[in-house]
Amino acid sequence: MAIQAKISEKSKKVVQEIIKETGESQIAVIEHAVLAYHREWRMHKINAAYSKYRKNEQAWKEERKERSILEQTSEDGFEDA
Repeated sequence: MAIQAKISEKSKKVVQEIIKETGESQIAVIEHAVLAYHREWRMHKINAAYSKYRKNEQAWKEERKERSILEQTSEDGFEDA
């Protein structure tokens, strides 16, 4: 499903510059930009949740304990696949 949207003149110039340098289509450039923004936005949400999690002392203590247990499994004598 295609969506039409207006972008600022500044953004249009940036898109045109990228098209000129890469030879990609306008749609491809905009899709790359949207996906990059989505990754950045998602990482921001993950980092915020992680920060909140670390502030919960009991939960963080349990996490550290579990990590310690998991780290010992690499010393189980089996080779990594």
